[in-house]
Amino acid sequence: MRSLFLFLALGVLFGALASAFAYIIFYKEYTRHFVDTNKARAMALKGALTAFLFFVALSVIAGLVIMHFVVHDGTGG
Repeated sequence: MRSLFLFLALGVLFGALASAFAYIIFYKEYTRHFVDTNKARAMALKGALTAFLFFVALSVIAGLVIMHFVVHDGTGG
C-alpha cells in the first residue's frame, strides 16, 4: 500500500506541474480566439484540471499495474 501512495504522490507532483504548463499554454491560445479574458481563463482552468486529473489517474493506474505484475510479494506466486 505504501507503493501506491508513492505513485499517487508522484502523480500529484507531476500533475501539478503539467496543469501549470497546460494552463499557460491554453490561456495563451484562448486569448487569441476570445476577446473576453474571463472566458479564456475559465476554459484554460478546465484544461489544466483535466491535465491534472489525467496525470494523477495515469500514475495510479501505472502503480497498480506495476504492483500487480512486476513487484512480487515473496509468496512464490
